[in-house]
Amino acid sequence: MSTDESHIDCLTTGRNTPDFTLSAATIGLKAVDILSQAKTFIIRGVTSRGVFVAVDDKVILFLSKERFKGPLIVNLPWDPVVLDQIAIQAEGRVCSRGLRFSSPNLFIDISRAEAWSACSQWNSSPLPGSMPTNQQISAFLRMLQSRAESPNEMVAAALRVIQTDNLPQRPESDETIQHLSQAYLSLQTGDMPALQSVAHFLAGRGRGLTPSGDDFLLGLVYGLFMLPNQFQSIREIASAAIVDQVRTRSTLISANLVECAAMGEVDERLGAAFQTLLHPDSPSDTAIHGILGWGSSSGMDASAGMAVLIAAANENID
Repeated sequence: MSTDESHIDCLTTGRNTPDFTLSAATIGLKAVDILSQAKTFIIRGVTSRGVFVAVDDKVILFLSKERFKGPLIVNLPWDPVVLDQIAIQAEGRVCSRGLRFSSPNLFIDISRAEAWSACSQWNSSPLPGSMPTNQQISAFLRMLQSRAESPNEMVAAALRVIQTDNLPQRPESDETIQHLSQAYLSLQTGDMPALQSVAHFLAGRGRGLTPSGDDFLLGLVYGLFMLPNQFQSIREIASAAIVDQVRTRSTLISANLVECAAMGEVDERLGAAFQTLLHPDSPSDTAIHGILGWGSSSGMDASAGMAVLIAAANENID
């Protein structure tokens, strides 16, 4: 992000010169758009990986000490002397060139940060010449399960669903499997009421800032964006319905991330995971580590969503 405008508005209250100035290395393109229109921010969470910032109470940005890029991520050089002083509920102002904190007396300069976009790295496209089979996708998911610290519910349910030969002959008692099976079938047939019912069940389901159900839906929405031709008749309405359910029933950060995914803007680990699922027989170690290391289970949950969608694309009768 660059601008010729002065950021003197950041320096007219309290002490004129900040005690600390940090320059962001990279910033998500969506974050650039948001900050260009914003006025205030408040700190909503502080973790070992970074700081959650609520901008105008509408969008959550993440000031990250990690290298991973995303639409709502600002990548910073981590300075524990100052950033470890940031407290939850601390407030500040958004200025023409960055974010000005009052306590600590800190300015985060974004004017020279490189703007990053997932859409510049991965474009939506027709299906590849050779789609992975359900068996190949299943083998990849089982490999992820074997490497995870603990079994993942969404991946286990996705495995049950896409291994069509092994689906139970009688109604499944597990609600998660029921709804993932419903998602799989509705994507194949374009049954929007059924897909909306799935989104209603999954949105907000689970714990944390981005519950597992939201992450699964995030994977679905991103897959719909990336495979536009296969789901042409339902793509826009399905994405809008899922976004609406997450916005209504879950956390602000989940809603922000799913909205971004509907426009093709996702964390780089999710983009790499989708490409790997299109070629599951030769996964890169980087992509696998990204899936396993993204949140407590977000990478696995989102991969389950993408796997179900890609498997459905194999049998789509749109």
